[in-house]
Amino acid sequence: MMKKDTIRQHPTAGRTVLVVDDNEMLVEFAATVLKAAGHSVKQFSDPKAALRALDNADPKPDVLVTDYEMGEMNGLELIQRSLKIHPALKTLLLSGTVDGSITLSHPVKVDCFLGKPYKPEQLLAAVAGIMKK
Repeated sequence: MMKKDTIRQHPTAGRTVLVVDDNEMLVEFAATVLKAAGHSVKQFSDPKAALRALDNADPKPDVLVTDYEMGEMNGLELIQRSLKIHPALKTLLLSGTVDGSITLSHPVKVDCFLGKPYKPEQLLAAVAGIMKK
């Protein structure tokens, strides 16, 4: 369990982050961490719903945090489709089933990869890092 005082507002706080994972517990965990650090979070367990929300969002979110393994659409496909809607979107791919080398052979631009399981501090550092790019 995460202690409330372990998460502090990050310098990149205030960003809007889409979190997508077909595992509702993992979506909730990531959203809780990001919200505690001062981010606005939109959470989805369905990648198609996340795409619809991204398409309709005004203003557009800053960051997409997505799992790789999600059934009918994987995280790289979600990132690819999301970048067509919002080319400036920063992206973070999460996975407990593949490693970061999967992004090397794929034509999709991924700003950062983070393996699962991860600690709250690792997620926040990854989001902060891609916001500096």
